[in-house]
Amino acid sequence: MREKIISKSTELHFKYGMKNVTMDQLAQELGMSKKTLYQYFANKTELVKETVNFIFDKIQSEIDKICMMKLNPYEEILSIKKIIQDMLRKNNVSPHYQLKKYYPEIAKDLEQKKFKSIMECLEHNLNKGMKQGYYKKDLDKEFIKRMYFANTLAIGDQGLFPPEKFDKEELMNEFVKMFLTGISTKKGRKKLKELL
Repeated sequence: MREKIISKSTELHFKYGMKNVTMDQLAQELGMSKKTLYQYFANKTELVKETVNFIFDKIQSEIDKICMMKLNPYEEILSIKKIIQDMLRKNNVSPHYQLKKYYPEIAKDLEQKKFKSIMECLEHNLNKGMKQGYYKKDLDKEFIKRMYFANTLAIGDQGLFPPEKFDKEELMNEFVKMFLTGISTKKGRKKLKELL
């Protein structure tokens, strides 16, 4: 039952935004009483936290599958980008913005989990790309990983990139293209051009 509630909560939060979904609305959508809902989740904050963790774990699981495949480093990054874009496409509102505004503790926890995940994923990817001669050998990996993370946060900043002026998919495409071009060797840029 918890999984069913979290699944419906995820669907509604993507559609209407975390702030706009009420426990009444969720209970009605699930065909249960609000009292029953509160037997599984003490309050809305707990439900939002569980929903955010569910979404993160789902994305992380997909990323882990990609990292286990025998893809070249570009295919790996582009496949991960596609997963994130598919997830963002389901959103009518910015979940990151709403989390930071209405649930700052949950947003902070999520940011730490994302940071750890991106650091591990990029470490694997950079090592692979350098070994295969696609990425420059003299890269400062710590700097590169942190710049990548900082830029992914910046792309989600609606103050910096207002949604009425910037398409989030185009932003992500341009950023990944710029990032990969910047760390690539001549051989790598040729391969990247083929894939793009």
